[in-house]
Amino acid sequence: MKDLFDLNGKVAIVTGAARGIGASIAIELARKGANVVVSDIIPGNETVNQIKKLKKKAIYVKTDISNKKEVGNLINETIKQFKKIDILVNNAGIYIPGNTLDLPEETWDKTMSINLKGCFLCSQAALRHMKKGASIINISSVAGIEGSARGAAYCASKGGIRLLTKALAAEFGLLGIRVNSVHPGLIDTPMTKGILSDKKTMDGMMSKFLIKRVGKPVDIAGPVVFLASDASSYMTGSEIVTDGGWICAL
Repeated sequence: MKDLFDLNGKVAIVTGAARGIGASIAIELARKGANVVVSDIIPGNETVNQIKKLKKKAIYVKTDISNKKEVGNLINETIKQFKKIDILVNNAGIYIPGNTLDLPEETWDKTMSINLKGCFLCSQAALRHMKKGASIINISSVAGIEGSARGAAYCASKGGIRLLTKALAAEFGLLGIRVNSVHPGLIDTPMTKGILSDKKTMDGMMSKFLIKRVGKPVDIAGPVVFLASDASSYMTGSEIVTDGGWICAL
């Protein structure tokens, strides 16, 4: 009987894969058999080396996902090296908190450009090469479902990803291409160091978690592998909330 999670022969692109959640996703996809294109604006050689240790193929392509030309290069290099795209994980993103009344326009524009526009550009470019059975997984956030203070730009961008996911699912479902989103809660990554080091903030947040721990990158990689595989073949336009029960307890 076929392993529903088997990704052997599949080719995956993971953005923001040099570290944190993206690196964990890339490695776990490879562990299930996929060859992986590691995309990031910072060097991704460590992730590539980890994948190669699993006896799978991997390349690193430096990419600013907010730049259409660089996104085009990412897709072209993937096709050049692997001839196809089966899985796209739009993971790259930034978080710059700030009081709304003092939020610089540049911060708003940068957040939207990377988080939301980047997700769109990568999806648009990859979809031109995707065929029936392909899967796009967009990494949104619980902040894309519920608002948070000092997070106007981030929440808006992640909420945009949530509905972009559903729009793409509606448009490409008849072609057999699935598009779903994952919504992490607080995950221990370089991007959340400021939050994790603030005891007062952490005490307040932890009181709302039903699972009494901060998430790990692999906690997000698991749902992504599920959505990339045939185990989720009847799911599109769906969202998986992976937040330790945070939203449930609000």
